Amino acid sequence: MDGGQLWWASAGAAGPHLLDLLDDEERRRAAGLRRDADRRLFVVAHALTRIVAAHHVGCGPREIGLGRRDDDPHGKPQFTGAAAGLRFSLSHCGDRVLVAFGRGVELGVDVERVGPWTQELAETVLCPSELRELMALAPPLRAWGLCRCWTRKEAILKATGHGLSIEPAQIAVSAPTEAPALVRWSGPGRPALPVQLHDLGVGGDGYTAAMATLGEPLKRTEHDASALLAGRP
Repeated sequence: MDGGQLWWASAGAAGPHLLDLLDDEERRRAAGLRRDADRRLFVVAHALTRIVAAHHVGCGPREIGLGRRDDDPHGKPQFTGAAAGLRFSLSHCGDRVLVAFGRGVELGVDVERVGPWTQELAETVLCPSELRELMALAPPLRAWGLCRCWTRKEAILKATGHGLSIEPAQIAVSAPTEAPALVRWSGPGRPALPVQLHDLGVGGDGYTAAMATLGEPLKRTEHDASALLAGRP
């Protein structure tokens, strides 16, 4: 793999043929989801992860091993066995699924659907400087701006492996209308490597998405997974 790969998919690609690619634990987790829409997103995201990883290492999708870093049940997901050299991150929201792959680089992605404006949420996840920048936007843009900031933060915290063990307000990102960048990390656990941050197109309105990588800039390509999930070359 040269650089990174981003694969987009829709929940509409879900079907029994994809469920068959998951391991027992993934099928158990899928069955435990109450909403059919959530089950479909889960199945598509995890099947796509297995299909692409299997292609890169030359095995079947069900042969891909998955675990958690340091065997911590809340640790960063990672491949084991033949695919251990690959890094991945997945996200899904609404009807959109995003999975990113890279070799030898830590990465994180997040996709979110823009929801209604919530002042309380903004005050919880943003630091004071970010909140001031957001409130400077025209009111119709504030919900989008909040979602843009959130996806940037979430992508960074996925790349570092912290997840939500770090309060989102402890890191600051650039204003939503500016080029994406990590501006400040005020809490513990700041990554030793530089953080590269990218806003992503999501193939439709009403969503925002971001990708973060640690280290040198990563050349990336974006792919539509529709044919792959349907079993077509």
